[in-house]
Amino acid sequence: MLFDTPDWAARHNYFHHSNPRRPRAKQIYEKTHVRPKINAAWKTLKNPEANKNDKDYARGVIARLSDNRSNAAMEAGTAVQLATDLHLVPDEFDQTLSLAEAIETATRSLKQYTPQDYNDTVRENDTARQEKYLEELPDVIENAVVGLREAMHLENRILGEIDLIDTLPGNALPHFTKPDYARCGDLKTKWSRLSSRAKSGWQSASLPRTLTGMFDMNNVYQVAGFWALNGHRPPWLLYASSSDYRLFDQNNTPELRDDYLHDVVADMALQHKTTENILRAAETKEELLGLVAPDWTAIHWNEPPTYLDEAKKMWGVNQ
Repeated sequence: MLFDTPDWAARHNYFHHSNPRRPRAKQIYEKTHVRPKINAAWKTLKNPEANKNDKDYARGVIARLSDNRSNAAMEAGTAVQLATDLHLVPDEFDQTLSLAEAIETATRSLKQYTPQDYNDTVRENDTARQEKYLEELPDVIENAVVGLREAMHLENRILGEIDLIDTLPGNALPHFTKPDYARCGDLKTKWSRLSSRAKSGWQSASLPRTLTGMFDMNNVYQVAGFWALNGHRPPWLLYASSSDYRLFDQNNTPELRDDYLHDVVADMALQHKTTENILRAAETKEELLGLVAPDWTAIHWNEPPTYLDEAKKMWGVNQ
């Protein structure tokens, strides 16, 4: 589906909304500054006519704004979904891999990850996490597969990740989201954490019992976007760890029922409308960033130093 982007959004390279539980300042900075600069840098690197200075500058942009932004937990979660996709989602020839083959492929993928390295402590911790998560990966995958089969036991054919994009009521720009499975479900993984209080040095992952916590409510907003754009198919959230899994759906979770989701979507649309008003009010990127204030202590700003330095420079901090 094609959408006409209004001039007041196009001038800022802001083409769609996403989960509003992420801080507005961070989303605006990502969409109007970081992504356009990275895209332009890659375009330069792929241009055979670009000169050496331009390509060196482009590599610097990518290193400054892209490097070290992933971590072992994110990569492990991606590896789990790679395995569950390969084992559960038929390919173009209607084939899937065995569970053992899928686990082997996911393990190779996680082994290829290069840990964060912007200081010694970060490198040591992320390397330890990668090693620990490689140990946990097969069990997390097995629990995720069992949970996904339970979540999708009524599906004739399992559908993997897709794009959903459409406008919410009262919004000019579309909301964009990507359900992991069956147009309505999402898979979350939980991993052990480094702990100085535990004899082993690790605290085992725990699964949420409800979706009322701050971070789990972020996931409720995520699947509410599915519900809004897929004809109100009942959503579900699956959490998997190395020891167990827990499935949340409309049968056991008030936050995933239609009345609650209706209110969540209304709030999402309101948050998006506020963002649109801010975009309308600003003529330049500098004016736009001046209309939102970052909370640098928020977890969403836990980024590598080079990324943070550029963000603070854009907001005139520490100059």
